Amino acid sequence: MTDSKQKLMKCNHFKAIFHLFNSINYCVICSAFILTDCSSNNSIIKTIKPDNFKNKIEMFPSFSWLSYENESINKFYNKKDYLKQRNSIIKNIKKVSSYFSVSLSTYFLTVYYFDEICSKFSSFNQNSLLQISLFCLILATKFNEETSKAVQMQKALKNNISKNYVEDEKYVLNLLNHKLNVHTSYDILMDILHSGFIFEGEEFNPSKMSYIYSNLENILYIFSGANSYIDMTPKQVAISIVGFARELLGLNSYSCTFKKVFMIDQSHEHDYVSGLEIIKKKIKIEGKLNNSKGNETSSAMCGENNFQKGKNKTIAIICNKYIN
Repeated sequence: MTDSKQKLMKCNHFKAIFHLFNSINYCVICSAFILTDCSSNNSIIKTIKPDNFKNKIEMFPSFSWLSYENESINKFYNKKDYLKQRNSIIKNIKKVSSYFSVSLSTYFLTVYYFDEICSKFSSFNQNSLLQISLFCLILATKFNEETSKAVQMQKALKNNISKNYVEDEKYVLNLLNHKLNVHTSYDILMDILHSGFIFEGEEFNPSKMSYIYSNLENILYIFSGANSYIDMTPKQVAISIVGFARELLGLNSYSCTFKKVFMIDQSHEHDYVSGLEIIKKKIKIEGKLNNSKGNETSSAMCGENNFQKGKNKTIAIICNKYIN
């Protein structure tokens, strides 16, 4: 056994330790990050999270997105005109996703595909965009969900979206460069939630932690329809939302430990600080709209899905912090 492995066994759960990236490891049982410095010394940083977010060994994610500091934002040929159409298309994707009961992971993968494709267009037609968005949803469902659900969706939609379905699907795949396996903002957020982003020794209200934890998916869901969503990388979106959650708990949004664990170096810190401000501004606006328009706004934001109730809780948290 190597010296480094012997040192990692100090947490007593060697078989439950997963290598994440470079010098960062994680113990599922301890809920602890194990960081190794240049001298091969280990520091064990334990995290605190609700019981329902504790990991099973066989389900632990890869965390390969930790190296995405240099990922690029889509460069749109005609972002101004695209944004005029995007919000209504995203609302429709939400409604269709809800109708077929696909997972949030599939919804966000659909949005990723759709934004990626539309970044390559210089002009936009509403009907064409709707058609492409449904192709994206079907492809995301094929990639993420059980075969039976994908077959059901394709059978129900294909005759309405294309007379030449097979060739049009190939066209959409080509626009994506056949790259279907990507890390979305949702994937990254869930990785962070399951590993933990609150560290042992930090002071916070445990019941508030559980409440906020249960609403972060909704915050991301709301933000996915915002114009500024396409101006941020998936990692930037997820990290910014988690920084927002830490701030709501009275913690430093991006503490030194947080930046070290999630690989935010000084040259990129500004991206996450600005991302946090964008998230706060968007949620504050939605909170005010929710207060003034009540359920009508809430229904318009979330469509006919089971996130309606949770969305109202999310807005309540935000209003208490930023509006009242």
